[in-house]
Amino acid sequence: MIVFWALYMLVFCIPFPIFIYTMTSETVAEPRNSLMISYIYLGVSLAIWLYVLIFFVNNLFLKTFKAKNIMSNILSNGIARNAKILDYKLIKYNAKSNINLIQIILSFHNLRNILIEHEMIFHDIKPQEKRFNAGNTVKVLLNPNPSQDPYFLLDGQKTKFNTLGMVLRVFFTVFMIVYVIGLYYYFYTKESFDFGWRFLTFMHPIIFSGVMFLLTILAYQMIMGKFFKNSKDEQILFGGRNAEAEIINVSQTGLTVNDQPQIMFQVSFKDFKGKEHITVYKKIVDLLNLASVPKEGKIEIMYDENNPQKIIIPRMFKE
Repeated sequence: MIVFWALYMLVFCIPFPIFIYTMTSETVAEPRNSLMISYIYLGVSLAIWLYVLIFFVNNLFLKTFKAKNIMSNILSNGIARNAKILDYKLIKYNAKSNINLIQIILSFHNLRNILIEHEMIFHDIKPQEKRFNAGNTVKVLLNPNPSQDPYFLLDGQKTKFNTLGMVLRVFFTVFMIVYVIGLYYYFYTKESFDFGWRFLTFMHPIIFSGVMFLLTILAYQMIMGKFFKNSKDEQILFGGRNAEAEIINVSQTGLTVNDQPQIMFQVSFKDFKGKEHITVYKKIVDLLNLASVPKEGKIEIMYDENNPQKIIIPRMFKE
C-alpha cells in the first residue's frame, strides 16, 4: 500500500499536472486574472500546500514518535495479564534470518477482568524457543488507556525505529518542501512578467498539483478508514464490560463487501447498573459462516460502559 501510494503521488500529483499545463497552456505576457482573483488563487494554493505538508509531517513523524512513546509507556506501566495461547499458525518462514511471521490467538482478561480472545500477527525472532506454541502461557501488558492504540503488548517486546524507513521519510519530506518552494519560484520567475501572481488559474500546476495531492490524501484516508474501522470494536474489547443479550432480530442490511453480506443484530440487554438497553450491531460475515449466525435466543456481548449503545459480539458463531 505504501509503495502504491508513493508511486501514485510521484506520477499523478507531480509530473501529470505540469504536463497537462504545458501541453494546453500558452505563455502570454499579460495578466490572466484580476488582482483580487489572483490573490484568492494564491491563498487557496498556500492553504492546500500547508495542509498537505502538515499531513505528511504528522503521519510520517509525529504519529510515529507518539506511537513509540505509547509503547514505551505500556512496557513501563502496562497492566500485566497472563495470556494462554489458543492457536498458533505459521504464516511465513525466513530461512536467511531465521525469523517466523506467525499468527496466534490469545485468551486473557481485559481491563475489566473480562476474559477475551484476541488474534495478533507478528515476527517471532526466536522460533527455536517455541514460546508461542498452542497451550503455552505468555505475559501481556495492557494499555491503561483503552481508547489508545496499541491496546496491549507482549511483555519484553522490543520497539525501535526502522533506520532505513526514517531516512526515506526524511528524504520524502525534504523533497516535498523543495518541490513546493521550487514550484512557486520557477513559475513566478517564468510567468509573472512584473504582474505578480496574476498568471494563476485553477489548472496551473501551483494549484492543480496541490489539489491532486489533496484528493490523494482524502482517498487514502477513506480507504484506511475502511481497513481500520474496527478500532472502536477493539476499544470495547479491551476496556468494555460483558453482558448476556436477548436477540430481538437478525437481518441482512443489503450491504455487501467482496460479496460478503453485512448482518445486523438487534438486541436488548441490561448493563451492570441494571438499566435496559436496545441497540444494534452490524458486521460483515463470511458466506461460509452465514448458517452459523444465531437467529434467536441469547448471545454474549460486550459494551462500552460510558456509551452502552456501542456493543460488539466477540463470539458470533455457534460452536
